[in-house]
Amino acid sequence: MTMEDKFAGSLLGLAIGDALGMPFEGMRAQAIRQDHGLVSKFLPARGLAAGQYTDDTKMMLCIAESILERGRVDPEDVAERFVEWFDSGDLRGIGGSCLEGILNLKRGIPWRESGRRGKWAAGNGTAMRIAAMGLVDCYDMERLREHCSATSIITHNNPEAVAGATAVAYAIARLVKGEVETSTLLLETAAFLGPSGVARNLGQAQDLLSANIPIEEALAVLGTSGYVVESVASALYCFSKTPGDFVTTVSSAVMGGDDTDTTAAIAGAISGGQWRLEHAPALRRRGEGHRETSGVGTSHPQFGQLPWERPL
Repeated sequence: MTMEDKFAGSLLGLAIGDALGMPFEGMRAQAIRQDHGLVSKFLPARGLAAGQYTDDTKMMLCIAESILERGRVDPEDVAERFVEWFDSGDLRGIGGSCLEGILNLKRGIPWRESGRRGKWAAGNGTAMRIAAMGLVDCYDMERLREHCSATSIITHNNPEAVAGATAVAYAIARLVKGEVETSTLLLETAAFLGPSGVARNLGQAQDLLSANIPIEEALAVLGTSGYVVESVASALYCFSKTPGDFVTTVSSAVMGGDDTDTTAAIAGAISGGQWRLEHAPALRRRGEGHRETSGVGTSHPQFGQLPWERPL
């Protein structure tokens, strides 16, 4: 399995988890189980077609495309791309901290100072979009730490938000290099972060994993809201519990309820790096009838059709 396979799998995995969780955002776990049973199909909702992704993937693409075009991590360019995305009007559920940060950028505030501050900035809007950093910096953990902080504070100038993004990028980096056992991933990630709420909840997740607690029960303890301390631990728990099964990992993340698209996007980014591309959705052309400008789509043998705007 090549590094290219792993990189593509991680980015595709993020978008698939995002799209799968999109229709259920804000629903409680019990309501999802009662109304839908096991979540295993893409559904339309919120003005989006079945399989369309949300702001989680949109913001990830801003970072990934910036890295590809600039040949390096350039926070100023990332900030400009966030503004361009905002000005396009195709926001698909932008969060409060992301909105505030981008509006500050539009007012001329530099990217180092534009991010929202205070406890309400401890959201998962950084963790949801950070996967590309875990890929490009996978051979330099200190550079990864610096880049996660720099691209996070554009919208979330909060230490927990930065820690959550760093945790996701670190986990992806270690997994794509094959350097860590899934049984120790939670603790090693917590240790890399140092003292933080994110690290403490990752430690609790390890305790639940060691006790073999079912995912449904564990996520109820860890939390699945938009608070980054909760969503990062829950996403990593879903992966750690089912490391060889992408479908179960992202479905379980959705079944936890609350911020379903983001929890599943994070879980999908982590799990996706374990794919072989021949087992991942294959990009192909779609016919007419979809709103996306390029008509590029994918299909997944279990989830169904995904109408992307562009290949990932």
